Amino acid sequence: MKVNVVMLLIALAIAALMAFGFYSGNKGETYVWLITIVCGIMGFFTLSGIFAVGFNTRGGTGNIRVVSILFFIGSLISNLIFSFSIFALAPYVVINGILFLLFILVVYGINKALK
Repeated sequence: MKVNVVMLLIALAIAALMAFGFYSGNKGETYVWLITIVCGIMGFFTLSGIFAVGFNTRGGTGNIRVVSILFFIGSLISNLIFSFSIFALAPYVVINGILFLLFILVVYGINKALK
């Protein structure tokens, strides 16, 4: 597995801008910092998988990118839904936690299968 540092920094910048956008859209809400932090973390990890991570084996990079794109879209939809609705803390943490852990599990499984 190889990581492109420049693309990793670009993924970090995009995730930070995305988190700032959610912060600006939810200013004054009860859980604005939670939405900002979760959106930033999920955005960074999924965008890192899309842009910055590559494998030397055939098909590994494509699989990671597809999984990262799917989880990025799922995370974005989840955060948009919770941003425009009144929600309790527990469902937000549980749904986004499960999304994040499933993403890590799938990427780990792909990485393990390629070795």
